[in-house]
Amino acid sequence: MARRNTDAARVLNEEFQALLSNDRAGLKASMEKIKKAEEDVVALRRALIRELAQVGTLLMNKEDLLRLAFVIEGIVGYINGTAFKISHLRRPVVKMKKYREPLTELLNLLIEEISKQNECVRALSMNPDQAIETAGQIQRIESDIDAKQRELMNEVLKSMNGYRDLIEMKDVIQSIEDASDAALRAADSTTIVALGV
Repeated sequence: MARRNTDAARVLNEEFQALLSNDRAGLKASMEKIKKAEEDVVALRRALIRELAQVGTLLMNKEDLLRLAFVIEGIVGYINGTAFKISHLRRPVVKMKKYREPLTELLNLLIEEISKQNECVRALSMNPDQAIETAGQIQRIESDIDAKQRELMNEVLKSMNGYRDLIEMKDVIQSIEDASDAALRAADSTTIVALGV
């Protein structure tokens, strides 16, 4: 599930580049890839629930694993929402350097954070201490996203003309922030599972 989230997050960058280059087919393809990743995550969560039900009482922390699965599933929902909102941005607005560069940076940080969450989950089975350490790195990335999100929001509120563009840009920035917060919640849940391993 965490790997498919990482795949979906990487597509956000492809989608943004397609928007910048006015590639409508690329935008549509990106949206479809993210939707497919979301469907895969839901199917994997269902399979995990079946497996946990079969284990019965043999696994002590199955509730924690299940909570982690639901939080990880939530991340891909935020990614899908972000992709939808990016697709509605107007190209002339996002091509402006003062918006394009900070948005690109925010997307790259989000991809890095979700990628670290994938590493964190993978470390659970091999080295729980590594999972806890990676969760700390995720927290630092989320703090960077918070700071950059506020800077960009200030710039948007100061300089953007037109309510439509302002609302759309604000929605995208907030959606990135929401996805980042979800990844941090997943890191916290992963830490709880790691402590129980």
